[in-house]
Amino acid sequence: MSNKETYNSYGAAFDEIKRLALLQESFKLTHVRTDGSIKIVSQCLLRKQTPSMKDKNGAYKFNYIDKQNDEYGTAFIPLLLSVNDKPIIIPTR
Repeated sequence: MSNKETYNSYGAAFDEIKRLALLQESFKLTHVRTDGSIKIVSQCLLRKQTPSMKDKNGAYKFNYIDKQNDEYGTAFIPLLLSVNDKPIIIPTR
């Protein structure tokens, strides 16, 4: 494996997303859709999250805006693959 930097948890990757949101900076997002296809969003911004009482899966996903298409999107945190081309690799025991 190369020396490329990685996230070692989904929490670390999502913390970076939240940090960028506070700075109002866009980020590149790669995630698996629920149908198994891979979605790459070149420029997105974090948007207001759906309360868990309105969405039973709300604790496991986040909402974003695709700046290129000006569309809303949703991604499940456990299906994240990378943020700004920095992959998420969960260490095994």
